Amino acid sequence: MTTIPEFFIRRFKELAVDEGFGIVGDYALKLFAQLHHCGFPILVTTDEQGAAFAAEAYARIRGFGVCAVTYSVGGFKVVNATAGAWAENVPLLVLSGAPGLSERQGDPLLHHKVKNFDTQLEVFKDITIAQAVLTNPLTVTAEIDRVLGAMIANQRPGYIEIPRDMVDVPVLDCLEDLSIELPKVHPQRLELAVAETLQLLEGAGDAVAIAGLMAVRRGLGKELLAFMENFEVPMATTSVSKGVVPETHPLALGVYMGAVSAPAIVQQVENAKPLIMFGVLYADLIMGAFTDHLDRGQVIECTDYQVSIGFRTYQDVPLWAFLPALIKAASARGYKEYGHVTHKTMTFIPIAGQGLVVERIMECVSIFLDNKMRLIVEPGDCLFGSIELPAQSLMLASAYYATMGYAVPAALGAARADATRRPLVLVGDGAFLMTGLEVLSSVFHGVNPLVIVVDNQGYGTQRPMMDGPFNDIASLRSEELPTVLGTGKGFLCKTEDELFSALTKATALDELCIIRACVPLGKYSPGLLRLTSALKKRV
Repeated sequence: MTTIPEFFIRRFKELAVDEGFGIVGDYALKLFAQLHHCGFPILVTTDEQGAAFAAEAYARIRGFGVCAVTYSVGGFKVVNATAGAWAENVPLLVLSGAPGLSERQGDPLLHHKVKNFDTQLEVFKDITIAQAVLTNPLTVTAEIDRVLGAMIANQRPGYIEIPRDMVDVPVLDCLEDLSIELPKVHPQRLELAVAETLQLLEGAGDAVAIAGLMAVRRGLGKELLAFMENFEVPMATTSVSKGVVPETHPLALGVYMGAVSAPAIVQQVENAKPLIMFGVLYADLIMGAFTDHLDRGQVIECTDYQVSIGFRTYQDVPLWAFLPALIKAASARGYKEYGHVTHKTMTFIPIAGQGLVVERIMECVSIFLDNKMRLIVEPGDCLFGSIELPAQSLMLASAYYATMGYAVPAALGAARADATRRPLVLVGDGAFLMTGLEVLSSVFHGVNPLVIVVDNQGYGTQRPMMDGPFNDIASLRSEELPTVLGTGKGFLCKTEDELFSALTKATALDELCIIRACVPLGKYSPGLLRLTSALKKRV
């Protein structure tokens, strides 16, 4: 026999998860206490949504993340983050305390209850791949394994609810390891898909690959690098997979995002013969509001379940099996593409007294980036302006779901998952107003992010599409927050030389740093203008 907290922790250790994130409430007190007692701490954040964003960022790096909350008032506050995890294929587990089974008899009006005791469960059914309410001691461990297995197999979030009078009840144990069924493989179709792909690669043309979202989620970073290096095929990424191969690599193209990307990248990707897409999410913001011009007849599209070559599809040939098989077959045949990439040289010489614009902010940031930093970027001009930054590790961003307020709390989860890299956060003033106080949570848990608040005086992403007073927000002197919080350093920058000086100092400090970089109203990155030009036609 075992208990629910003990079994959870055993499974979390199998998944290389050392801690969760959350905020306690009375229905979750016993759960939090027992998890902590058994060696699995729940790191407290400023708000439940911040905890979910932190856990989601942790999952992007470790492969699994845990957010723990109380019933309803906590659970409903993480719905947005869970929806984002579904949209961007992140295995985020929501653990929720709940009223005890004995308390529910007679259907009383207990605090936090909404329509009925299953209201929260019903909401999460739409945004998670599997759910469970742990009520039967004989089936508890099987139910936990069912949810965790489905989450990893499908790379989607899950939901488990624990009535508080079940936390310390002895339950039937399961001594076997967690069983995970990845998308199935048809061996003959796999062999045929590999053979046809190699034939196309060996023909005349200029092959290019794009590493996408599912290649990241399936942990294929080493295989992507091996494919790129062994066969000398240039490789681009997307905004949700940026940095999965180091962008300082000679064969790394950078981010392809349709017309948002630099013209040289667009030309090389769109003229590729063939173009191999490894797990690319084909969505509007990923493809620059569908401003891509890809010749589908030249595309080899590898998804989580199948491979399509031109207009022919091989079912049951998932990416996780196809890419290693392709590398093995190509190695045996000695394939070489001898690709060539022309890199933009990242330089920055500050002009004294020159006002800041987004492009120059990014150029300045680029010269301070190294493999000891991880980019964490907020949607909007921070994201579109940063696509040419040379990321040396996986960048984190809500790049498709595009929820505001993600980046600052994500810094906590990212650094706890990988302590070797300091978070460098690029966030707009609007998003910082939403979740900026999570910098204090980061410091509280031993993380010292470097946060650059790009202050463009409101919701700058919306203004090029349609402006009005609904885009105006209260101004925050974010550079003064370290003084208020009693920790860290703040910098106000209005010119290029001030920003260069601030970054020079901040990168040398091992403490929270907040740099407020002020951009004049109406100044946007070229990438944002190209994107909003396409998007505003739909407004």
